[in-house]
Amino acid sequence: MAKRRLPTVLTDEELAAILRLPNVQTPSGLRNKAMLKTMAYGGLRVSEVVALPTKDTRRENGRVSLDIRNGKGGKDRTVPLPDHAAETLEMWLSGRKQLGISNGHVFCTIAKGRNIHPKSTSVGLGDEKTETELTPGTPLNPRYVRALVTRLAAKADIEKQVTPHVLRHTAATRMLKAAGDVRRVQEFLGHANVGTTQIYTHVLAEDVAEAVDLVGDVEAEAQSEERTAADDLAQQVLAALPEEVRAAIRRAAGAEIG
Repeated sequence: MAKRRLPTVLTDEELAAILRLPNVQTPSGLRNKAMLKTMAYGGLRVSEVVALPTKDTRRENGRVSLDIRNGKGGKDRTVPLPDHAAETLEMWLSGRKQLGISNGHVFCTIAKGRNIHPKSTSVGLGDEKTETELTPGTPLNPRYVRALVTRLAAKADIEKQVTPHVLRHTAATRMLKAAGDVRRVQEFLGHANVGTTQIYTHVLAEDVAEAVDLVGDVEAEAQSEERTAADDLAQQVLAALPEEVRAAIRRAAGAEIG
């Protein structure tokens, strides 16, 4: 039986590098950062994040939660967000209202006008141009989200192939590491089968194996410390001897080596 490929996961440093890039002083930058954090900390699929309506975001008992309806396999679930991700999301929801966008999809277009771009073909972008009407409030296209994540990862000098699903894998792995309960992660991700979720335990096992290699050999370290202490003592003794005695010792040592 072929060995199952482990999912790509970002390190904390790599995730932070991506999340630092959107300019939250601009409406699109704030929207994109809120969307990235929702995927990276809420574990949403790209299809779920672009379909999320404002009515399915709620704050209760000091916690912001997302009601994910008709997820993969038709499953519904509730996803709580950590406070820092919730704060960014609420900043975007407030900014969205200030732009005059009524209730609808949380992560939506904000520009007006026409977008002229090359037409897609079976072999890539062709010479023919196509025109798209831009209307504020239209749900973002999943292709836009994928391209955004890939572009930001490249800008952050991350060599891994980073997609929105890598953000979901990262969310799952970080939660499993923090909670240590695969069943809770299964519920968090909306997996029908816990066997699907258990792949993340193998990711952690690899991390543990790498960490084990970083643990030093206490015997070797102790011997090294002893040698260092002995060398220091020898230097102190030599320094206290007259110069002619030190010269004689050096000659004798050189003769032994020769």
